[in-house]
Amino acid sequence: MIDLSNIEPLRKSQNYSIFNHPQNPGALLKVRTDKPKNRLIKRYSEFRYGNLRQWSREANEYLAAMNRGCSEIRRLAGFLGYAVTSKGPALVVEKMTAPGGGLAPTLAQELAAAPQGSARRAELLQELAELLDDLDRGRIIVGDISTQNIVRAQERDGKLVVIDGLGERVLLPLTLISDRAFRLQSARRRKRMLV
Repeated sequence: MIDLSNIEPLRKSQNYSIFNHPQNPGALLKVRTDKPKNRLIKRYSEFRYGNLRQWSREANEYLAAMNRGCSEIRRLAGFLGYAVTSKGPALVVEKMTAPGGGLAPTLAQELAAAPQGSARRAELLQELAELLDDLDRGRIIVGDISTQNIVRAQERDGKLVVIDGLGERVLLPLTLISDRAFRLQSARRRKRMLV
């Protein structure tokens, strides 16, 4: 078990507390902090995994990209496995950093610093379009993508990288089996994000 009792989280979000991995400087531990919702009728995955079911989807999508051998997997933070910690189960992921060594800035932070209509904002949106192109080319499903879970990573030569939200969240994942559904989801995502 990894003892996190005397380690402060680097960042807290709605669902996670994120810690440096004490034995691996190139990894982060994402400890789930939200509680599963009580529902009368639960999906099988919810019954089996509880609030860890998102991790199952993320691992499946990462493994699928590995299986296809697509080079676009470099647009994803590496999935390194799971760990038992003193604060609960943790997802172990590759640490994406900024030039100074701290956590990589999110695209949301960069967009907030770039005024509407500025050349910098146009550059950021072009880079986002290139990331979305790569995800489409690799047929990588990111069901919960936002500018909060995209970062600029030194580990990828300063390119944008998806750090969270892999996999499809719906009961019937049509995007896995239908090219048309995949293209429609991609078009909706582009319309929402490239503004």
